[in-house]
Amino acid sequence: MKTPIINVITISFNCKMVLFRALDSLLKSKHVKYQIIVVDNGSSDGTLKEGLRKYKTVKWIDAGEKNIGWGGSYNLGISKSDFKSDVVIFDSDVVATPSLLQKLSEAAYRNQSIGIVTPMILYLGDHNWVNQAGAEVDLLTGLTKIGWGSKKDFQKSKIVQNSGTVLYIKRDVIGKIGGFDNWFIGYLDPDYCLRAKKAGFLTWYESLAVAYHDQSKGSDDWTPRLLKRSFITMRNRILFMRRHSTNIIIFVLILFPLTIYYTYLCLRYQNIYAIWELFRGVVAGFTYKLTAGNKIDL
Repeated sequence: MKTPIINVITISFNCKMVLFRALDSLLKSKHVKYQIIVVDNGSSDGTLKEGLRKYKTVKWIDAGEKNIGWGGSYNLGISKSDFKSDVVIFDSDVVATPSLLQKLSEAAYRNQSIGIVTPMILYLGDHNWVNQAGAEVDLLTGLTKIGWGSKKDFQKSKIVQNSGTVLYIKRDVIGKIGGFDNWFIGYLDPDYCLRAKKAGFLTWYESLAVAYHDQSKGSDDWTPRLLKRSFITMRNRILFMRRHSTNIIIFVLILFPLTIYYTYLCLRYQNIYAIWELFRGVVAGFTYKLTAGNKIDL
């Protein structure tokens, strides 16, 4: 089988040094043909100017001053990629291993039904602990279970419901279901994986493909971050469940105690404003107009 060209798409927004670290790691990739595409989403820290000078083999796209969100940025990158190539969605705070792209590509073409592949994502600060090895959203409750824990417990590759952070997407998937929805963050990747599943494509967790995520392990760090974007998190959880839930009535019943729990977290972490954002997200989630998914002109 001829190895496909891979377009690696990452998004930049005022994270110059983190982005450059990601690019340095990707440029060490072996045994694959690839093109790196950076979509700069209105950075004001000089990312675009310095990046153009420092990384001449990288394709830089200026999305303009207006924030078009994660979905819009990925769609822009895909629309500027080689229309015959596969795509890797790659968060800017991730560090690739030299064999990452090769292992993802090999796994993608091991079985015709596989449409999306995700790697073993370890913590950058702890290479023995898994940050993500696939994930599953309960389509009754909306609660998410992430493959998280000791590296030794995630050595087996398998089919998973969804994943995020790093996704290898075969061109056939994009051709059939289009691009990402224009949600800004949260549930964007799971939504895409489930849309792909409905179109007949599986998501595969490949344990031999490894990447490192610069993220803290402790809840004392991620809970405050979650509360800072409580509007987006709550809105997008509801949007996701409106599209994919197996029983929306049960989800609505469970949503009430879940909202009370998040209110408790807001009070515990002394973020009163997040309570307002939380309830605003609930309203927005039920009133936002859902689309069938954004098609990309190829």
